[in-house]
Amino acid sequence: MISERYLQEEGFADIQLTDAGGLAALTGAKADLASLFVPALATAVDGGKAVVGLGGLHTGCAEMWAPQGVATLKDLRGHTVVVNAKTPDNLPYSMMAIALKNAGVDPSEVTFVVQPDADLTKLFLDGKSDLLFLATTGAFAFETNPANKGHIALDQAKDPPWSQQDCCVLTVTTDWLRANPVAAKRAFRAIYRAADSLPKDRADAAKVATDKGLFGGAKNVELVRGAANMVPYDWRMYDVAASMRFHAQLLNAVSLLKFTPDGAVTKATDLRFANELAVEIKR
Repeated sequence: MISERYLQEEGFADIQLTDAGGLAALTGAKADLASLFVPALATAVDGGKAVVGLGGLHTGCAEMWAPQGVATLKDLRGHTVVVNAKTPDNLPYSMMAIALKNAGVDPSEVTFVVQPDADLTKLFLDGKSDLLFLATTGAFAFETNPANKGHIALDQAKDPPWSQQDCCVLTVTTDWLRANPVAAKRAFRAIYRAADSLPKDRADAAKVATDKGLFGGAKNVELVRGAANMVPYDWRMYDVAASMRFHAQLLNAVSLLKFTPDGAVTKATDLRFANELAVEIKR
């Protein structure tokens, strides 16, 4: 959201910012550029969506919460977790499944109950579900919810190996990239310059976003500020190809992805601009 000034410097005159869902906005021609979680990008391309990731932005903006009686992800064997779907395109389920697998627990050892319209946060607070996936503003809000008696079982920004991977990837449609290669690189340059400009406290960025009415508007400025402060934005530190392989290997292991790890890199990413900008943009 803070990149608008840099986009203008790169020659963009008509800039529209939205907090609508990334993949749906891209594939529905409602946005030209969005940020997707690595598993969401991989499974989208695997499922036939014509999108491609061009570069990483940051690591870890998600958390997984467990009740006090469940100390670690390994302790979830035999417990019940409610999800809205058990499909590759359901991010909370896919992220929980691969996190469990990485912790040495097969998802089949956990009782996943599908309730399409369930309020997953309420079920967790009511003690009816033993794992909850939350990201960005949802994660920050839950930390400060007085009804929350649980604890963080996985912090994507702090717990390795998750903290060493790209969490979110800047993504476009393949058609848009083919038609606008120069614009794509200019947009990425603007966003990476904006990332480099951010101080540790992203209060100004939160105000820019909420002043535009995004994320619920000005009343939520501190919520957006807290979420924006969750993650480091040093985009040079992380390897998108390695992050894609890491996630793809786990997605393969839980039968949520057909691509091999190398195939996921080839099919779901085009990193030429990110590699060029890492050299061109001086720290």
